[in-house]
Amino acid sequence: MSLEGLRLQINAIDARIVGLLAQRARLAKEAARLAQGQVPIESKDRQEQIIQHVRYMAEHQGLSPNVAERIYRTILSEFAAMEKREAGL
Repeated sequence: MSLEGLRLQINAIDARIVGLLAQRARLAKEAARLAQGQVPIESKDRQEQIIQHVRYMAEHQGLSPNVAERIYRTILSEFAAMEKREAGL
């Protein structure tokens, strides 16, 4: 495969990733709306569950668990900040 072909595949994957992040953001907003007053927006226990699951999935798909964890910690942090902004906190 050519370099251009690889770049096109990477661009297609990036488009899917961004679409999935947007979908995840919508679901996170809905979950925050449903959980109002029940749990803190930024649940450390829930975040650690997600991180452990992501590390497990990464390891079984040939991705460094450390890389996956760093990416997901950023995602979780950004989404928690987004939820707080929307809640006026």
